[in-house]
Amino acid sequence: MQDCKNCVIRSKAVDTLSEVELHVLMENCAEATFSSGEHIIKEGLLSSHVGYLKSGLATISKKGVKGIDQILKIVLPKNYIGLQTVLYEKINMFSVTALEKSVVCFIDNTSFKELISRNTQFANELLTFLCKEEIDYFERFVNIHQKQINGRMADIILFFHNEIYDHGMAFDIPLSRNDMAALICTTRESITRAIKDLAEVGIIHVKGKKFEILDLKKLEKISQKG
Repeated sequence: MQDCKNCVIRSKAVDTLSEVELHVLMENCAEATFSSGEHIIKEGLLSSHVGYLKSGLATISKKGVKGIDQILKIVLPKNYIGLQTVLYEKINMFSVTALEKSVVCFIDNTSFKELISRNTQFANELLTFLCKEEIDYFERFVNIHQKQINGRMADIILFFHNEIYDHGMAFDIPLSRNDMAALICTTRESITRAIKDLAEVGIIHVKGKKFEILDLKKLEKISQKG
């Protein structure tokens, strides 16, 4: 595990810690590696640690009344996971699952809360993070409920294009068709049909999980119009 003091991918919140506080963090922190499909946090279990995703990708999901997992968002590196639970509940209210090989740093809840109490700048950075998370969720919630299926599918592709693959035009999307359906509140059949529609008009080329954007402007237009 890399020393927190010299870690180049540590959070803005950790940047505010003093030498003494960094020592508290390092003494109560541990790193773990997860394979694709492994639970990082399991819904319904006792919450004991806050996680920080150093590398990889993960999904946050929650079971509905029918016992079906609803994917709420995709987590990128340099983001906290489980923060809402440690500040509000003692039981994990959602699951976090690795989408690909992922490295996570964990700090126990007691030590984490101690750092919040000791350092107002640390607390402020965490509050800023939570506010951004909520605003992003509001926007995604509106898009899911007001856009047509093709617009939602375009959003998924553009998310990976813009946020994960640094505007690359060809990339793998490590989501199954069922996962895509759970992410944008539709069915597997609708996902398959949307991909076919976008491919038939020459906007994308798809083979399995490999996606290639052929006409970025048209894809963005479909996303914008919904």
